[in-house]
Amino acid sequence: MLYPTTCIFEGTTLNYGRGTYFPFSIVGAPKLKGKYSFSFTPVGIKGMSETPLYMNEVCYGIDLRKTDVNELLREKKINIKLIKELYAAYPDKKEFFDYTISKEIGNVDFRTGDAKFRQQIIDNVPEEEMRKSWEPALGNYKR
Repeated sequence: MLYPTTCIFEGTTLNYGRGTYFPFSIVGAPKLKGKYSFSFTPVGIKGMSETPLYMNEVCYGIDLRKTDVNELLREKKINIKLIKELYAAYPDKKEFFDYTISKEIGNVDFRTGDAKFRQQIIDNVPEEEMRKSWEPALGNYKR
């Protein structure tokens, strides 16, 4: 249930639980130390994630394992607030979406369909305005 939201983090410099037994349910990075109290340390796990981003480094961030799944089912939306919050907290904005840093980071533009989402996060566009901007294409897709 968390994957539609947390898969977007594959296109950021954040570890999204790879190298733990909780992939796509925790998210963080070493540079978020002092911003969040929750921490985890990704390690190589044979057959799962052998070379995770920030392997053997303490990452600080958010634990989503106690998220109310019923609320997710009711809302039927990705959690934009989460990526907006983590982007705002991240000290090196130029690095946040830079997939050239590591082969473990993907391209967020590919994951979201175009560069508009990334730019909206960078520009701190309000969530409702972001969602409205998706409507024409989303409506076409649904049809």
